[in-house]
Amino acid sequence: MYISKLVIEGYRCFNEKTEIPLNEGLTVILGENGSGKSAIIDAIRLILNEDEFGNVKITEKEFWHSIGNTKNEIRSNFTIDLIFSGLNEKEQLAYLPWLNPNDLCSASLHLKVQNKTNSRNQYKRELWGGNSSSSIFEWDTYNSIQCTYLPPLRDAEQRLRAVRGSRLARLITKMESKNNARERLEDIVKQNNKELLKDELIVKAKDNIKNRLIESLGEQLAQDISVSFSETRFERIIENLKLLFYPLLDNEVSVEEFRELSENSLGYNNLIYLATVLAELEQTEENELSTRILLIEEPEAHLHPQLQTKLLEYIEKQARISGVQVIVTTHSPIIASSVDLNNILVVKRTDFNNSPTIVPLKNVGLTPKQKFFLQRWMDITKSTLLFARGVILVEGIAEGLVIPELAKRVLHKYLNSKKKISDYSLEEYSVSVINMGGIYFESFFQLFMNAEEQGKGIPIRCAGITDCDPKESDTPYVGNECECNNPALKLQMILKDNKYCRLYSNSKTFEYDLALCGNNFLVMVDTFLEILETDGSIREDFEKYKKEFIRKTDSEKAKIAKCLLDRIDNPKLCGKGLFAQHLAYKLANEEIEFTVPNYIEKAILWACNLNERSESNVPTNSGN
Repeated sequence: MYISKLVIEGYRCFNEKTEIPLNEGLTVILGENGSGKSAIIDAIRLILNEDEFGNVKITEKEFWHSIGNTKNEIRSNFTIDLIFSGLNEKEQLAYLPWLNPNDLCSASLHLKVQNKTNSRNQYKRELWGGNSSSSIFEWDTYNSIQCTYLPPLRDAEQRLRAVRGSRLARLITKMESKNNARERLEDIVKQNNKELLKDELIVKAKDNIKNRLIESLGEQLAQDISVSFSETRFERIIENLKLLFYPLLDNEVSVEEFRELSENSLGYNNLIYLATVLAELEQTEENELSTRILLIEEPEAHLHPQLQTKLLEYIEKQARISGVQVIVTTHSPIIASSVDLNNILVVKRTDFNNSPTIVPLKNVGLTPKQKFFLQRWMDITKSTLLFARGVILVEGIAEGLVIPELAKRVLHKYLNSKKKISDYSLEEYSVSVINMGGIYFESFFQLFMNAEEQGKGIPIRCAGITDCDPKESDTPYVGNECECNNPALKLQMILKDNKYCRLYSNSKTFEYDLALCGNNFLVMVDTFLEILETDGSIREDFEKYKKEFIRKTDSEKAKIAKCLLDRIDNPKLCGKGLFAQHLAYKLANEEIEFTVPNYIEKAILWACNLNERSESNVPTNSGN
């Protein structure tokens, strides 16, 4: 039995009724800060009464209220519903009142809280299972659902200390019920105590106290005394146990060489803590109901990238093998790139007075081939698109390096600002530039293009920038366009009226169209000559082109731009990646004039949500 769906209405940022599908094993919830991830976790904690770390209290803040609205609306109640699936026969019997009469493998749990308090300042709440709020509610059955929560930035060392109710003590208690070790451990401690009490130092201390007592009271009034260890009960024994660590795996090391957890790193202590939690969740009696849910917020806290990846692999494996349902929230692109796409749930909040949009990536319509491709290509950089508010897809490293610098100029021009160009950036609009390393637009667009249908796509704008790719010998310019050979351009007609995706193209290639725009050719030639290591005819030719370029006809300019493109594309002379690095560095100088081609400007404004016009997406095959 596992939670297959969480339904929230009126709770925190969830104004409208929102359904959140969850996986049987692992669900990873991704989203930027403030998107509603913690509200999802706390809703589960609230309905299952998980309060180990506190903070799940009902206050007026738990009820949705409007933002920036003069009416200051606030909900009169909120509801949280859990739908359970996969009930076996034993669970069907135990959760009988909760069952769906049309599907005995499904059950439901409901919480409704009214926005009014009683004389003790407590909010009125109703908790029931099944379709009827008046049905019998078995608290023992309800309490058999094990829900464990690991908060972000948790103090693992504190939770692992040798105190009452420590994680280690809880684990040993659960394990003891399986192998009846209680009496054996108590006998061992009692026997050791007897031997220790015979120690000369302890005997002397006892006799010293006894003699002082006799001296002060006399033999007729004095009492006899003895010495004993304070507790030999099982509960006190395990409460005094503590975990130690040694930085290497070495079976030869003695216990004395192990160190206190206070000397360990925060990250490793978090991993030790998580290991004890998972070990405890695995301890389930054969006749015990075994619905176990682990909620983890930001598992990446204090962990370097490799440990994040290993941790997620381990959690995913444990969820599969041990039957523990694990629900994780994260901001980490490392974790996002490490997990199966079918396990990812993207949370987007585009309007603060409406509920966040929930997008399970398994529902966006990826074909098996597209899913395989994205799974393989979704590295740490590309996975940032899942957290962005806008995306620009580019074909290669040159566009990936230069477009962020061009964007600063586009934003400065569009906003007509007196600020410096460097004061603007795509990061300000939370827009990610994703280098696909090819023309794989269709697979990436699939993540966004169906977002008008709730839960079928990520509701953010995605702009693609691609080349026309005519014949290599072609030299197009305004009024003399060429036939394009880029198969990705078929998407322009498909996406013409799409609300979330656009594909913009040029007349030939990225560098070629940059060179033909304004006086960019002069800047690009200077950049190329800075890289060029020879002083031969190539340098002489381009010094000559610089002087004559402005006076050339459009046809002649196109041929010269083609010549520059050929030289840039030659890895022996330059190479596109190296040229792009130098050009991006040069463009960071605000005193250098540089014109951004129209197709790139449109793509940037579209991705930044600054261009609301529904202009045609079909290209004119001109970068100018």
